[in-house]
Amino acid sequence: MKSLRLLSLAPCALVFAAACSESTPDPIQPPPADAGTADAAIPDVPEPAMPCGDALAAIYGDPGPLASDPAQRGAVLKCSKDADISKEALQAKLTEVGYKGKPVTSGARVYRVSYRTERGDAASTPSVSSAIVYVPTTPAAAKLPTVIAARGSRGQGPDCAVSKLAAAADSVNSDFYRLAYPLVGAGFALIAPDLAGYANFGAAGNPPSVYAGAADVGRSTLDGGRALKKLFPSLDDKVVIVGHSQGGHSALASLALVDTYGTSGPIAGVAVYAPLWLSQRTWGAALLSGESGKPGREVGTSSIPAVVAWYHYTHAELLDGPGEGKKLFAAGKQDAVKDWVDTACWANYEKLKPLGKETLDLFDPAFAGAVRLAAAGVAQCPDSDAVCKKWIARYVEDRPHLTGAAAQVPILMLYGGKDTTITPDRMKCSLDRLQEDKTKLTVCYDPERDHSTILDERSGYVSEWIANITTGAPAPAACPGNESQITEPCATPPPND
Repeated sequence: MKSLRLLSLAPCALVFAAACSESTPDPIQPPPADAGTADAAIPDVPEPAMPCGDALAAIYGDPGPLASDPAQRGAVLKCSKDADISKEALQAKLTEVGYKGKPVTSGARVYRVSYRTERGDAASTPSVSSAIVYVPTTPAAAKLPTVIAARGSRGQGPDCAVSKLAAAADSVNSDFYRLAYPLVGAGFALIAPDLAGYANFGAAGNPPSVYAGAADVGRSTLDGGRALKKLFPSLDDKVVIVGHSQGGHSALASLALVDTYGTSGPIAGVAVYAPLWLSQRTWGAALLSGESGKPGREVGTSSIPAVVAWYHYTHAELLDGPGEGKKLFAAGKQDAVKDWVDTACWANYEKLKPLGKETLDLFDPAFAGAVRLAAAGVAQCPDSDAVCKKWIARYVEDRPHLTGAAAQVPILMLYGGKDTTITPDRMKCSLDRLQEDKTKLTVCYDPERDHSTILDERSGYVSEWIANITTGAPAPAACPGNESQITEPCATPPPND
């Protein structure tokens, strides 16, 4: 059997997050360090179409009955005004985290909202997502596009929600500033959805957000665009989706839903930094004994076991029913895994440490035995093994092909040659898949950047790219490299399907 080479997910990776001061006493309060005297209002600043006087706590509370109604996708249920951010405070934060783009030209008005969406289950269960919204005080154009910022891995518990700016997820907060602040600082309005499952967390019929579940995260993301457009009707119909790492998966999964789920307007472009557009078989293949327990991948210290646990637990909770997530794990460890999912954010893996050394130790042996070889592509599911067939189908469905209108949307992929989180041989798998689908792909390759610093160096480039494709502004200067410099072959197993 070929050795399975799995990507190593560093603590700063898979992130698209908002940050807060560690001294913030309430995780749903705005961070004092980022608040500043807002830029003077100008006539062109978009104004919300509804009062935004709801309490912050209401954004994350019980939304009340939600009848199934596709016409209500993206309907804003609650809106709360947050502290404005001055241009100077925004620039100061970017300087602090290492941003190297052009100086910002705008501050931001900030809101938090909850909006209608649907879950990615067979019933399209009505749900709610919370989100944070940034509106420029100095807009880049008279008609701004609707920009959706797809955040990356943060953990699946309530305090991990990007909109809360909580210290619990502080290890992954900087990349949010690196990506989102240059966009609003360049004069664009954007929404960063938490995704369904975070608001009203733990309520009956409201399972956690499904980690890398294409249908689940895709619907919440697209409905975030609808919500932003409903809140600010003066925005242009054009939609742009931007995502980093696991947020890149959310962005591309959303694009795949364009023909079937619809959007608030035409998708003008999708920009993804180091997208996790890998075969999602990766998480089942990680259950091969000995692989995940290699140095740097141990339970309690590495993100690999955490992602594998999040992926399987959250899929089972939504698609198989309440309580089914923990049943995938070893007897005597199930309640501890559930507690960790409910309470821990990215890089907080201490609660997993007592449960074993490697990923396989966490899981029920029967479940791991059913899926791991087929996930790696070194065996087929037996005809009689319904568990194996179910999970292989889920892995494959979580990286849908981009067809129809989706294949015609411009995609900008940005990648750093020193990325050790999604290594070049793994990123080549993503590149091969996008090329296989004959997408309108442009690659911006920077040989000196890694998984996070690609944001420092290229988020300004993305702002210029968005301005070019949506407002006709000049195109950005050429990147230092392109896809021809990602030369390593796609690493398998698992198969790149």
